[in-house]
Amino acid sequence: MERSLVEIGSPVLFEEYLQSLGVGTVPLDQEGEIYLQERHLAAIRRVQGELRYYLCATELTRS
Repeated sequence: MERSLVEIGSPVLFEEYLQSLGVGTVPLDQEGEIYLQERHLAAIRRVQGELRYYLCATELTRS
């Protein structure tokens, strides 16, 4: 099942948000899925040759 993803336009904000969730350093120059323990937090995807940064919508509502 595909989770709802929200695009984050800035790689800097994307990285800062991941760090605030407790994720260590993530290479922002390659595609991949980002997990913290068993939780799917984010994804980096290549769309039309450009890297795009996405957070799982459910993670935006966690405090």
